Amino acid sequence: MTNNKKWDYVKTIEKMSDQELKKRIVDAMNFEVQNKIRPVPYIGGEELIVEYSYSELQAKCPMTGLKDIYKIKIKFIPDKFIPELKSLKFYFTGYEELPISHEHIIAKIYQDFKRVISPKKIAIVLYVAARGEILTTVETGDKELVKFSRPAQEENFSR
Repeated sequence: MTNNKKWDYVKTIEKMSDQELKKRIVDAMNFEVQNKIRPVPYIGGEELIVEYSYSELQAKCPMTGLKDIYKIKIKFIPDKFIPELKSLKFYFTGYEELPISHEHIIAKIYQDFKRVISPKKIAIVLYVAARGEILTTVETGDKELVKFSRPAQEENFSR
């Protein structure tokens, strides 16, 4: 599936059937982000713990098409590759028009990063901008790495 797909939206979630919602999720998970993460050989020889934080990740609500805003943190132990950072930023911008839920965007990014970079260990935390006064955090990956180094209060942000 490419960036040329036209997505149809509804005004409220009640207007989308369970079948339509499931198809939307499948389509979003199969969507091929055009900007690829470029792997760079890691030959440093040391076992590093690398943490990236990106506060401009955006996607669209799968039902309404309204913009969702995220802060994402990726923490990993490299094996043979690290991502070239500009390609990682452009990869993230590839989600701006994709209608995808919080739980699915983190799963998709996790799968892509793991496939391309093949780290020894990886954890990702996704902080979702408050929606209806509900703060959402989604995390996946190696539980040892989930404990990120920056304080959690920094992650409370609004649209």
